Amino acid sequence: MAITDVLDGIARYFGGEYDPDTRTYRSSPVSGVGVVRRGKPKDDKAADYFLGMDPGARTGSVILVHIPRQHEYRRALGGEHSGLKQIVYEVILRVYLRSTTSYAEDAQDDAYALRDALVEWMRRDRTLGEAVFQAGEHITESGGDGIDVEYSEPSTAANLTKGYFEVRFAAVEFVEA
Repeated sequence: MAITDVLDGIARYFGGEYDPDTRTYRSSPVSGVGVVRRGKPKDDKAADYFLGMDPGARTGSVILVHIPRQHEYRRALGGEHSGLKQIVYEVILRVYLRSTTSYAEDAQDDAYALRDALVEWMRRDRTLGEAVFQAGEHITESGGDGIDVEYSEPSTAANLTKGYFEVRFAAVEFVEA
C-alpha cells in the first residue's frame, strides 16, 4: 500500500469524505473537528475550525495528519523465502484549536474533551476504517507505544484562545514479500 493511501485512509477516518476542491476532509464524525488535512495549508481559514458545527460553538479544530517516519522489516512465516513485510508508520495527528471562550481554562478543557473524543473514535476500529491493519497498539520491535498525547499551553490574544496538541501512534500494515 502506498503511503499516500495510508494518509488518505487515516484522514478519511477522522475527517470524513474528501473534498478535492479544498484538498480537505470536511465531514468529521468526531465532535469538535472542523476540517482534517494531509498538509499544512497556505491559507489558514478561520472558518475551517468550526465547519459543520452548531452556530455558537465555542471551540473548533483543524487536524493535520502527518507521517514523519516509517520502518519496514520481514516477518518470516513459512521459511526464508516467504512471509510478510511489516510496515510501521509513525502517525501524528497535529490538532490546532481556536476558541472563543472567555477563559483559557475552558478552552483547555475543550482540548481535553476533544482528545477524549479522538481516542474513543480510534478505539472503535483498530483498522481506522480499513486504512491499516491496526493502529494505536504497542509494538515492541520497532517502536510504537500505544497512543501518546502531548499538549501545549493555550495562548490568548484579541479574545481568541489558540491551543495545540499532538496525538502520536503507530499504524501497522502488512504486505506480501
